[in-house]
Amino acid sequence: MKRNFQRSILILMLMLVFILPVSASSATSRTRTLNAKYEIVWTQDAYLPKRTITNLGLKSPQDSVIDSRNHLYIADKDNQRIVEYDTNTDKVVLIITHPLMKTPTGITLAVNGDIYVADPQAAMIFRFSSDGQLIESFDRPTSASFGDTTYKPMKIAVDNRRNMYILSEGVYNGIIQLSNAGEFLGYFTSNKVRLSFTQMLQDIFYTDAQKALLLGRVPTTFTNVYLDQKGIVYTTTMGTNLHGLKKHNTAGQDMFVNQYTWGPSDLIDMTVDQKGIIYGASKSGLIFVYTNDGQYIFSFGSSYAEYDIAGLFSSISSISVDSNGQLWVIDSEKSFIQSFEPTEYASQIYTAIDLFNQGEYEKATDLWQEVLRLNQMSVLAHNGIGMNYMYTQQYDEAMFHFEIAGNRFYYSQAFWEVRNDWLQRNLGTVLFGLILLSFLLALTRKYRRTHNLLKPIKDFVHKILSIKIVRDVLFVFSFLKHPIDSFYDLKKGRKGSMAGALLLYGIFFAIFIWYMLGKGFIYQWIAIEDVDMQSVVIGFFSIIFLSILCNYLVSSINDGEGSFSQLIKMVAYSLGPVMIIYVLVIGLSYILTFNEMFLLETLQQAALLWTGVNLYLGVQETHNYTVRESVKSILLTIVFILIIAIILLIVIIMSEQVYMFFEAIIKEVIRNVTN
Repeated sequence: MKRNFQRSILILMLMLVFILPVSASSATSRTRTLNAKYEIVWTQDAYLPKRTITNLGLKSPQDSVIDSRNHLYIADKDNQRIVEYDTNTDKVVLIITHPLMKTPTGITLAVNGDIYVADPQAAMIFRFSSDGQLIESFDRPTSASFGDTTYKPMKIAVDNRRNMYILSEGVYNGIIQLSNAGEFLGYFTSNKVRLSFTQMLQDIFYTDAQKALLLGRVPTTFTNVYLDQKGIVYTTTMGTNLHGLKKHNTAGQDMFVNQYTWGPSDLIDMTVDQKGIIYGASKSGLIFVYTNDGQYIFSFGSSYAEYDIAGLFSSISSISVDSNGQLWVIDSEKSFIQSFEPTEYASQIYTAIDLFNQGEYEKATDLWQEVLRLNQMSVLAHNGIGMNYMYTQQYDEAMFHFEIAGNRFYYSQAFWEVRNDWLQRNLGTVLFGLILLSFLLALTRKYRRTHNLLKPIKDFVHKILSIKIVRDVLFVFSFLKHPIDSFYDLKKGRKGSMAGALLLYGIFFAIFIWYMLGKGFIYQWIAIEDVDMQSVVIGFFSIIFLSILCNYLVSSINDGEGSFSQLIKMVAYSLGPVMIIYVLVIGLSYILTFNEMFLLETLQQAALLWTGVNLYLGVQETHNYTVRESVKSILLTIVFILIIAIILLIVIIMSEQVYMFFEAIIKEVIRNVTN
């Protein structure tokens, strides 16, 4: 009897699981965000599944919209109806059908509560009253400018004047814009044509006749269109991880064009809440959240078509957000609705962003501090605090938080303010000190010469310079002024040495590592923990050795006079410009902002060009070549380097394959012996 009772309880519990709305653990909604290195990392759950609605009888729902009463209107495509569902009472309050309505795939609400429905099969836009009565329908525009454009409305949005923005199937010209009377107003915006590498080559090399035979190149079409409460138009596009979500100004231009709106390549729908937070949904099951200016906040969700788990989807078709901040997401394949409730973590982030937009910087900072209490390395929180300090002119504190967040752009702006303030406070003192120092040096010139005050310093410098290895290393500076004469002296052994050259290689390697890892934060993109130092050391010296070896081999068959040891010295002493300028670049990287980036780029280009000229002159002088022979020698050296690199790569790959082959054999033998 007891066993039968337990079995009955178990069956009842299983029935409740499949019949009632389901709640899921946070594991089904793990949240991802970006760290300071722009890598995807796990973070606190921003949303948790709350309700799973499966009892509405939906069949391939395609779109939804929610009103101020938290009533969800659903375009139930295969049932040929519109369903009004009250999320507060969990009841269907209205079902709209009409003989002309065949496949409703898009729905939106006007300010007065009228319901607009897009139907591609009927090729119409239907306008219903709030009680479900058909007011009017809009079929194909009769304007001559509309021409033979395909008119199969898939999605629709309506502004405050009831002008319609229609996304039509197969239309590449952009979003069709109709007046409230159904007159064609034009195309609001369109995506740009993105050419593949092959198509770009075709544009360069094909003749006009050949280009005429190519298939037409058309831009990607939008997947949805949305208008927020302020009348701003948003669109979503598939096929791109960048700028798949767009926020358009009145001219149709994307306001996120300079913002890192990273997202999924299958973005299918989006919505905006009362605070301006943007929510995007991918067809595969991920939900992305952005600030009102397009900054990525976090994403959550996943796709597990084979499992019936709350918070996971087979194919998302629509997303809406109610007045309480809850998300309502529709799965078109399994025809259910899933709601998500924001956690304290997400709510604090949204409130902090809203306070910042309202100018309440101190309150916003306090909330961001609470977010940091939940996640000390929250990039979003540090960025938010940094922005608050920026607007309150606390630039040192702003720099601190921007550096933690890895935000070099705003760090540069804060640093510019700090640098400008320092110059305003100290520039006069510095100039006065320089003028005073110059005046004192001029007054004491005769006295200093008479008493020879600098003699101890001169003697010390002379003693240092008398050391041969020091003279050999400092000989590198002669190549900056008189490279040809210096290369001649080096070749004849009058100046410089092999020891000096080897020491220069060591100095250059140290400068290179310093340049790679020691620049100022604004220009330092490589973290020391991400560097494989062993690979750097092997690669650095291998490239130098391979270059010298290949040039020696090339010159050996082209009557070059230079020996291998002379080439080692020639290359070492040719590196003077790049070593000096790299040190200068490192120093300037601590005092320049992004606006002065061109200075560093110019210096780096000058360093490489100057060093390249030195190497050319060195090859010419060392091998006693003419201009033509020198150029030929350098080109052949580059070809030899590439050939050897390819051969080494093949050898390494084959060695790994052989190693794996013998490893598999040995493991198989051990397994058989053991068994």
